[in-house]
Amino acid sequence: MRISSKALISILIVLLVALSSSRVLDDYVDNYTTESITNAAITYATARGINALVSMVQSTEIEAGVVVSGSVTVGELLDPLNDMIERFSTVMTWVLASLAAQKVLLLLASHELFLYLVAVLGVSTLLLLFYGQPRAQNLFFKSFLVVVFIRFALGLAVAFNSGVDYLFIDQQRQVNDSEIKDFQSNIMSIDADKEFDTDSIKDSTIAFWQGLSLDELNRKISHGIENFINLVAIYLLKSILFPLGFFYAAVFIIKQLWRISLNPAPHP
Repeated sequence: MRISSKALISILIVLLVALSSSRVLDDYVDNYTTESITNAAITYATARGINALVSMVQSTEIEAGVVVSGSVTVGELLDPLNDMIERFSTVMTWVLASLAAQKVLLLLASHELFLYLVAVLGVSTLLLLFYGQPRAQNLFFKSFLVVVFIRFALGLAVAFNSGVDYLFIDQQRQVNDSEIKDFQSNIMSIDADKEFDTDSIKDSTIAFWQGLSLDELNRKISHGIENFINLVAIYLLKSILFPLGFFYAAVFIIKQLWRISLNPAPHP
């Protein structure tokens, strides 16, 4: 390897070690993942709250405001909404697990021991670059590149995800979150002068559903299902599909990095 090539590689190694130690993205991605977990947890709690209220209504015989061909109970009409919330809760459990795993991985990648590993590999590669054997040079250089890629890739992936989230997803998520929170507030409309207890919640919830006509019931139920479906798509995309896509891309890049050789075999 020529001296000029060694100098360029040495500069690259020093720059990567310096960037790793600077923690450029660490605070940003940590705040973003924490905020994402908080938002997902609030949405999950809201959905479970609506599920509890709907289950309570279903356990009480209430006829719809407009009866068509016999008795139509609100509980029967609420079955699709309740099923949707159950499925949504399952999805949100996976979403929260995915976000928690991402946060743990980011914490590991930004831990001081990992930073020391990058620095040690960088210094070792520099020394071997000038004084080591070709085989040792290749092994340490490839190991250094892979570790540096892992160090930065998670943060860059989260930063990219947050950019897509901000530009295309977050506004729609906020709208649907607001809709289901309003939906829950309407169901739990309790007189401020009354004591806040289980009976008052039950009475206000039953009164809410009993006061609706059949058309209004169907419209509210359909709107609620639509909001939950939208949130399922949003959270699956940003919290599971994007990370899975990054994982496969990362595996491919690591394989390519491991094929790099400082001393390629001469052509015959």
